[in-house]
Amino acid sequence: MKKSILAIAFILVSICSSFSQARDFDGLWKGVMEKEDGEKYTLTLFIEDNNVYAVTEDDEGDLIKDRQFEVQTSKGYGEHLNFFWSNKGGVWTETQMFSLSWSSESELSVFHMRHVSNKSDEIDGNTDWGYFAKGTLQ
Repeated sequence: MKKSILAIAFILVSICSSFSQARDFDGLWKGVMEKEDGEKYTLTLFIEDNNVYAVTEDDEGDLIKDRQFEVQTSKGYGEHLNFFWSNKGGVWTETQMFSLSWSSESELSVFHMRHVSNKSDEIDGNTDWGYFAKGTLQ
């Protein structure tokens, strides 16, 4: 009986590990992103167990997780880690989506999409704007 349970447990672990994250994304990543219009900005992310956090500085200059933009959903599969977050304030709603691809132990390729909508008093609906950007984090 014990051998059967052990064999079943081994098979289940083997099956589950075949569907798991193929790469380790954990760490502090930073790089320059470029929007479609050529504007550049710096992106810093902290990744721990496939949970992704934006990063900011505290009053003393130390890096900390930015809970204002805490990721609402993230999912790793193979060499990709995808996540998004949304927030709302007053008359606007915003969603940002990121797709990270593991290039090497020291480099991630990133595609970023930002979409913001605003309630409008001038039309019956919302106005919106956004951008796409890509870059590399190290």
